Amino acid sequence: MLDIKASRKINKPIEEVWRFVIDDFSNAHEWAFGTTSCRTGTESENFDRVCETETGTLKDTITKIDDANHVFEFSVTGLPFFVRSVVSTWSLESISDTETEITVGPRIETMPVIGNLMKIPMKKALEKLYPELLDDLAVFVETGQQSARKQQELADRS
Repeated sequence: MLDIKASRKINKPIEEVWRFVIDDFSNAHEWAFGTTSCRTGTESENFDRVCETETGTLKDTITKIDDANHVFEFSVTGLPFFVRSVVSTWSLESISDTETEITVGPRIETMPVIGNLMKIPMKKALEKLYPELLDDLAVFVETGQQSARKQQELADRS
């Protein structure tokens, strides 16, 4: 099992960050670098969100929304064949009336042998990705604007 975590302070009250995480789940493409489009899954698809990313299509199913403790979890499919399962957990903690700490990260179960071989490069990539993802999120939640990194990505695509 691979368990990655990253945390970041967001200069907004916990309830404001929580509402954004829950209400804008299907709009990650607006702020997340590497995500080109997202949409709410259809009833026939049986997914809560479908995102197109640099590496392919990811399909997410919400597995937990704990409003009282500010914990949100979803499973992810559409990953490489050697990944058996992924559950991404997002948790919020109030630092003050105007600051929130968000912690995100996946728990990844891989297949034996090939999965074990791929854990090292996968861990390195995710340990780089998640802090950057949180930076993109924080900028968007705090300012309503995309991060410089996301803006450059969009400019490069046009």
